[in-house]
Amino acid sequence: MKREKKMNNEGFVKKLNEKMTRLINKSTMVEQAMAYSLLSAGKRIRPVLIKLICEDMGVQEDLIWNPAMAVELFHTASLIHDDLPQIDDSPLRRGRPSCHVVFGNDMAILAGDGLMLMAFCVLNQTPADPVSKSMLFDLFSKSTYDVLIGEAMDVEFTGKEKNINDVIEMYRKKTGALFSFCFAIGAILMKKLEYLEKLINAGSTFGVWFQIVDDLKDVSGKDENVGKTTGRDKALGKPTVVNIMGIQEAKNFADNLYESVIVQLKSLSLNKVVDFLCALRE
Repeated sequence: MKREKKMNNEGFVKKLNEKMTRLINKSTMVEQAMAYSLLSAGKRIRPVLIKLICEDMGVQEDLIWNPAMAVELFHTASLIHDDLPQIDDSPLRRGRPSCHVVFGNDMAILAGDGLMLMAFCVLNQTPADPVSKSMLFDLFSKSTYDVLIGEAMDVEFTGKEKNINDVIEMYRKKTGALFSFCFAIGAILMKKLEYLEKLINAGSTFGVWFQIVDDLKDVSGKDENVGKTTGRDKALGKPTVVNIMGIQEAKNFADNLYESVIVQLKSLSLNKVVDFLCALRE
């Protein structure tokens, strides 16, 4: 029997974008706002991670699409809300004007809400067995709620002095929680539940690393390279690992987190994921 050739990451992202294009009919202004943000030139890091983890663990391709779309829908929604004047007040996202700049604050709020609701609808259509689907839905619900708590912590901490443990806990929730879901999907779908806790923890740690790298870009990057407005953390008085530790110590701390994630992934033979993360780091 001929072995099925795996789709490369570029082909996967192209097909993912095509599938997401068909999710929204754009007949109303709020749907146009949803599509504007969802179909912009995002890197799709989270869906690609899901693809690679699932491939490493032997998940069949048709089970990957719905969780991958659900994660990107929710992630995009969180960016729309992040950019609002009441939160980060960022006029640029993914290299073009933020949703609220184009459609107004009211429509942007509703567009974010719509994408979040759609994420759960799409995940619920995953063609998995009932037990696996229930586990996916449960973890996604918990992860997305943690994102909400993390975002609220971010708002609450703004303008205040916080210790490093508080900031890292905020990162684990607002960024790490969704990565934990991404890392766990393969184990759930393949019923390798003995790997689940380790993968959830690896995803959380990776999220902290990812957020610190994002903070470093905010300090030293340029708008056109980063794809969003830089310098916002300092302007808004947000406590970050970079602000607390300084640039070099934050880099060292991030490097240690990254290495710990790689060690955990290698111990589970998730080699495609390791290769992707190595490329991402560069």
